Amino acid sequence: MVKTQSDVVGAGTQVDAHDAVLCNREINLRQIDAIGFDMDFTLAQYETAFDLLAFEGAKEKLVTEMGYPEAVRDFKYDADTFTRGLIIDKAAGNFLKIDRHKYVRVASHGHKVLSSEDRKAIYRPSFEGTLEFKGSNFVKMDTLFHVVDASLFAQLVDLKDSDPAAVTKDFATMYKDVRACVDLCHRDGTIKDLVAQDPKPYIKEDPNLIPMLRAYKNAGKKVFLLTNSYWEYTNVVMNFLWGNDVENRDLDWIDLFDVVICGATKPHFLTDPYLNLFRVRTEDGTLENTDGAPETGVDEFLAKGKVFQGGNFRDLHRMLELSSGERLLYVGDHMYSDVLRTKRSLGWRTCLIIPELEHEIDTLNGNEELIDNIARLRREQYEKDLRVDDMVTHGDVDEEALSALDEAQAKIKEELRAANEAYHHAFHPTWGQLFKAGYQDSQFSKQVQTYACLYTGKASNLGHVAPLRHFRPAMDRMPHELET
Repeated sequence: MVKTQSDVVGAGTQVDAHDAVLCNREINLRQIDAIGFDMDFTLAQYETAFDLLAFEGAKEKLVTEMGYPEAVRDFKYDADTFTRGLIIDKAAGNFLKIDRHKYVRVASHGHKVLSSEDRKAIYRPSFEGTLEFKGSNFVKMDTLFHVVDASLFAQLVDLKDSDPAAVTKDFATMYKDVRACVDLCHRDGTIKDLVAQDPKPYIKEDPNLIPMLRAYKNAGKKVFLLTNSYWEYTNVVMNFLWGNDVENRDLDWIDLFDVVICGATKPHFLTDPYLNLFRVRTEDGTLENTDGAPETGVDEFLAKGKVFQGGNFRDLHRMLELSSGERLLYVGDHMYSDVLRTKRSLGWRTCLIIPELEHEIDTLNGNEELIDNIARLRREQYEKDLRVDDMVTHGDVDEEALSALDEAQAKIKEELRAANEAYHHAFHPTWGQLFKAGYQDSQFSKQVQTYACLYTGKASNLGHVAPLRHFRPAMDRMPHELET
């Protein structure tokens, strides 16, 4: 059974692993003055029906506005085909899963999984160095929003491969068209107008969310909302999370926060100190100019209205009266815009929301026997390696014994292959475990460990810990420490 860090160190009451807040880097919440939240896929978790709005709207635009064939209308959405943490090779029409050393462990062309030979022929490291998977040809699936893009793009790749005359554009242009159509659906009302009419089919209810926000506010933390969604949609979503139905929307939810910033345009918000800050007139959604947040007189400035659009990190720091990014904890789901960029550029403390964590934990707990069997086989493999070492280094080579060891190793290798394949498929039939690529940590896992001080399955889990909690990571262990 998966243990939380509190179980490992024997501290306090056992926490359900689904609700645990896990720690990569020590952080004492007593030293955190402000805690902020992204909205989409952080405070608001979405149902598959939300993805379908984007998928159906985008495929219609591909046909009517981008000139793709009628066959695109027959595309079907499967939310489970692709996972976060993959890399899309736009130019080749490929999807890649890489480990922490940037070695491609699994790859597909569209939906067709590439053989080991084909994968290595394309992505094997060369004398020129290891592939970095950077630049305009590669897209990292850093957020669950990318799953819709991946589904559409893969089906277009399959269509082009099966009927080149039907789709004459190259793969990179096809991806560009997909991204443009999905993005337009988010901007033209295709998605958000329907959500506004009735959010219930699209947004998951979480009864623990509002109490969590109140707990941090009552503990004396400054609480803020920083989202790329604009005011009208933010108001719809936050009213639903607050518990209001469509006919009874109000602005009471704003009192949960000291500052609300919509239309933030992250990651630019985090790096460009010259972006203008506008105050939102919440009664009608219109904007009024500001000269940016002042260095003094913040209370008077916020008394005029604490809902804004745009601005930049300096405005936010001034409104929160912070002198250091180390005293701010930001909670979000986007690996780059919410975690990596905030950590690198501003030194913010970070908490990554990983909704997939529940499935990962359940699968780990459901495969304990298989995990133990793999560990046993690897121990046997290692022990036989030591016996060969002992023979060869001491000049006591028994050819018959050596041959028997080789045969035993071949048998173990085959058993391990079958066991690892079963373990891989238990998590996902194509991409396997989110946090692993083979025996190594995946690139996604490496980024979580490097840039997320904390991580958890949903934002409301922060309500299961005291707002003054001192998080301490488990001890890192290197191979030589495991040996002893």
